[in-house]
Amino acid sequence: MPTTYILVDTDIFIWITRGKSSAAPYAPLVNGKRIVLSFTTVAELWRGAYARGYGDESQRKLETEIALAVVVPPTNALMHEWARLTNEARRIGHALGQNPQAHDAWVAATARHFELPLLTNNRRHFEGISDLELVELSHA
Repeated sequence: MPTTYILVDTDIFIWITRGKSSAAPYAPLVNGKRIVLSFTTVAELWRGAYARGYGDESQRKLETEIALAVVVPPTNALMHEWARLTNEARRIGHALGQNPQAHDAWVAATARHFELPLLTNNRRHFEGISDLELVELSHA
């Protein structure tokens, strides 16, 4: 049986790995799938850890959580995808074309380049970008 992959953004990853109640609606969407993280999500996780003054034990826990995911590094092909995506976003007036949204643009470029579904709680940050599959949160 082939492995199914899903790219998750930072908030979703934190909620799921920490067992936050916020993860409840998203957990069924990742069950049985291999979580993928963009390198920039990992950087953002570490930025938060340093900002919160994580000690050795908390840093080891974070490292273990990250190691459970597939982390996509910044390859040459991915850099080209990011450049195409951000230029497309600028042309259509989308926020992902602006510098403050560079992190989300890397996440979107990773999803688009590898044709991965993207699970985010900030859907509006990504809507309107071509060839980007956003995972629908069931409202049933």
